[in-house]
Amino acid sequence: MRAVIAIMFSSYSLLSAAATPDTEYYFYLDSLSYSQAAPIEQMIHDLDGAPLKSGKYAFTHNQAEVGVRKNDFEFSYFYRYDYYLKFNKDTGQLAYLQRNDLPLPQNTHYDVYLRPNHLRAWGLSAAYFYEFNEQVSLKTRLNYLRATHTTDGYLKGQLNTLEDGYQAQLYLNYGYSRDTLLDRPEEDSDGHGASLDIDLHWQLNQKLNVDLSGRDVLSFIQYRDLTYTTATANTDNISFDPNGTIDAKPTVSGVERYRDQTQRLAGRYSLRGNYRIDTTHNINAELFAYDRRVFPRLGYQRMWQSKQWQLSYDLRSSAWGLNLKGQYFNIGLRTDALDWEDAQALELQLGVNLQL
Repeated sequence: MRAVIAIMFSSYSLLSAAATPDTEYYFYLDSLSYSQAAPIEQMIHDLDGAPLKSGKYAFTHNQAEVGVRKNDFEFSYFYRYDYYLKFNKDTGQLAYLQRNDLPLPQNTHYDVYLRPNHLRAWGLSAAYFYEFNEQVSLKTRLNYLRATHTTDGYLKGQLNTLEDGYQAQLYLNYGYSRDTLLDRPEEDSDGHGASLDIDLHWQLNQKLNVDLSGRDVLSFIQYRDLTYTTATANTDNISFDPNGTIDAKPTVSGVERYRDQTQRLAGRYSLRGNYRIDTTHNINAELFAYDRRVFPRLGYQRMWQSKQWQLSYDLRSSAWGLNLKGQYFNIGLRTDALDWEDAQALELQLGVNLQL
């Protein structure tokens, strides 16, 4: 891994030293968030608000990047923050009631399933552009990741509420830098890994082209001596207080130690087709996928005053998107609500490029 970093830095230095007017420098900011069960703002603030809707997942990907392109090469430095949370309806309801200090319904069965995948990391990337012919081109990008924070594991089991308490059998197994469930003191994590990105462009004819992009197509992050907890919680750990709300006093049966652990990241994919009506108007369709969650999108593009404007609609999240692209910049916003506190889908893109 040190050799990869050394090669990246050496290549970047040589590229900078040989900079010519066709060398391009760029800055890019990408923020993508979606919450199926509640507004994003409510998920951030401990579920404080209205009862959750039916939903099974929430995710966010945020990345800031600065880099340089020269000929067929590209090198960059980036910082990213990711959180992918999978859960079932019962777990969402339990979390909402607990966070809002509300009583649990009596004589109710809950299946518990919670799987978080969190990453905070900085990294370096090296990319190369292949042009096979006038119709087909490919870009491959290798990313080195230095992870500083992680949460990766699961909580599962069953819980039954009774008239005078409840019965529970829960199993926890997760590695972390900060223990959000059992308040273990935070310790530094040491994670190193890599991921692969691809971009494929195919110009079928003068009017139609297809683009396929994949982010974190392959990925792994290896942690050494990562803090982890495996535990089993039984009925004796939990009870109701006099007000009927949950009173958790865990006397956990399990271990809190250190282990080597490998983390995989959720892949992000986009398949996009663009049809050119004339020199001014285009229409396009896109299938965007985060892990296996697919978001179909339709869009319309128009050239006006040397700028490219695009209006699009996401059929799954009911979010409208507006994008403006010029020679030296690109800015885009997508949301399903005018008030950001009500938004369950929120996406922001900002790019600036300069040739020197």
